[in-house]
Amino acid sequence: MFPDDYSPARMKTLNQKLAVVLTGLTMLTGTLPSHADERFFTYIYDADVIPQGRWEFEQWLTYRKGYDGDNHDYDRYIWDFREEMEYGLTEKLSGSLYLNFRQEQMVAQQAGLSDSSEFSFKGVSAEFKYQLLNPNTKPVGVALYFEPTYNGNEQELEYKLIVSKNIGDHWVLAANAAFEQEWEQEDAATKMESVLEFTAGAAYRFTPNWSGGIEGRYHSVYEGTTLNEHLGTGWFLGPNIHYGTDKWWATLTVLPQIAGNPTDDGINLTEHQIFETRLIFGISF
Repeated sequence: MFPDDYSPARMKTLNQKLAVVLTGLTMLTGTLPSHADERFFTYIYDADVIPQGRWEFEQWLTYRKGYDGDNHDYDRYIWDFREEMEYGLTEKLSGSLYLNFRQEQMVAQQAGLSDSSEFSFKGVSAEFKYQLLNPNTKPVGVALYFEPTYNGNEQELEYKLIVSKNIGDHWVLAANAAFEQEWEQEDAATKMESVLEFTAGAAYRFTPNWSGGIEGRYHSVYEGTTLNEHLGTGWFLGPNIHYGTDKWWATLTVLPQIAGNPTDDGINLTEHQIFETRLIFGISF
């Protein structure tokens, strides 16, 4: 009744093979690879660390638009460039070295004023990240972070507590609490500031290579190195998109300011920019 190619036994065998193939495809698309050295956020760190003995190069580009303090005669455009080389010192400790550069452009908004543009070297930074708890094997991942920066007459120290959790192969949740101290020598005086920052975000990997998420940032600036006099606070919230492979990855975040204090039309313009966006590109070795 059935031709040889369409006999019940033949069809059963073909169905079994098809089921195996479909199962394999389902597992392939449902089990999404996670690489410990890729970043799902650009303003937030997770508690993963780069594997011991592994190198990674990261290129950072941050663009900001706003004003020069409370001077609205100029629009201010800032491009910050950071070149980072990271190395896995142990299974729990990584170290990095940064070179920092800035391109700043002032565009006059009033007749009689002149535009200006300046490119400058902004010093050298080091980074040390130590993992206390692994986010893949523990209920929550925890890491400590320290970053000193030196630029001649400017010095900064940044301390950070990192908390994150990888849920299955899809979700990454992360939150950071940071404290910064800054010193700048101007003539015979030293200007001192401090920063308190909280960031949090969530990312969802919807294909083996792509993920999307959201990042939130609270950034508050104070006079003095111990949060003395409040100068300004900005709240930022925006989406990100991430693409990653075994060898390289890239993440882009768009982060407008949504609220601030003291306010100017609802946001803070003296200590913060109206809009920020950051792209980080990484290559593993």
